[in-house]
Order: sequence, then structure tokens, then C-alpha cells
Amino acid sequence: MSQDVREIYDDLGQKYDVWTSLPDRLFLNRWRGELLAKARGEVLEVAVGTGKNLAFYPEACRVTGLDFSRAMLDEASRRAQALRRPFEAREGDVTALPFADASFDTVSSTFAICTFTEPLAALREMRRVCRPGGAVLLLEHVLPRDRPLAWLARSMAPHTRKAVGCNPDRDTLALVREAGLHVDSMLGRARDIILAVVARP
Repeated sequence: MSQDVREIYDDLGQKYDVWTSLPDRLFLNRWRGELLAKARGEVLEVAVGTGKNLAFYPEACRVTGLDFSRAMLDEASRRAQALRRPFEAREGDVTALPFADASFDTVSSTFAICTFTEPLAALREMRRVCRPGGAVLLLEHVLPRDRPLAWLARSMAPHTRKAVGCNPDRDTLALVREAGLHVDSMLGRARDIILAVVARP
């Protein structure tokens, strides 16, 4: 992860939740809940951010959240405490996860792969730490299949990269498959701008 992106998210901190509150309330939280209800057992959330997803995991799940931003992890820890959910915060690099092979039953990430400078390496690490028979759960905005929307995503990419480190023009599904993950199911949202993916190592 680049230092520039790290600085963006360290600076955002609490402001991130304020900026994203409207789409969260309108539809994103519902989509998070539908996907993360599939989580089981020991969960690693990669790029946990401010812990937006913590409320949506089944109560039996034990969640470890990894992020490169200490400010974001502090917010996630406060949220977990308010929710009275067991939570371990770990600062680390998505391309070199500080966990042994097959450490988790579920590995999740939402709206984060677009910010990774090495998304393929990150996805390979997510596969590595997921146990056989486990699941990798992803909710990501991706390069749309619709040509006008794809053109718009490519046009916006230089601006969103500068503002929040986001690359809205990535073919994330192709990266998932290239990383050696097997796609079990895929559900398109908002004209396939957003994909909910359940994959297996």
C-alpha cells in the first residue's frame, strides 16, 4: 500500500463515516448484511477501516480486523467496544498478511480492493490465510460491463485515485480468479457497478 493512500486514510479517520453515511443508509448496509451473514467461525476482515461491517457478522464469529491505518483501527476498536463484539485490531500490509496459512474460516473485504496498489498480491494472501472449505467474501465496486458506465469509471479514475486512493476501473473479478480463488457465487448490484462475490480457496 502506498504511503500516499495511507496518509489519506489516516487523515480521514472519523470523517470517513460521515462522508459515506448516506449511501450506507440507503443501500450499502443492506448489501453488507446480506453478504456477511455468510461468514462463519474465525474471521479476518482485510482493510477493516472504521469497522462498518462489525454489526453485520453473525454473533458467533470472532473477528480480527487488519488495516494499514492506525487511525482507522482506533475507530474500529471503539465501534467494536460499543457493539460489545470481541475484536482484535492488527496493523499490517495486505500483501504480506501477518498470519499463518489457513488461519481463518472466513476472509472478507468490502470496498477496499480498489485502493490496493497490488490487488493481485493481496488477493493471493487472502486465499493463503483462508482454510480449505472456508470462504472469501467480497463486496466491491468494479469496472462496469456497460460501455458508457465503463467510460465514466475510467474518466473518474484519476480524480478518485487522488482523492481517496480509489481505482473504480479495475476488473476485480478477473483478479479474483487470477489469484487462484474459485468463484462460488456472484451477484451484481447497481447495473453491475458493485459485485458481491463468494469465493473459495
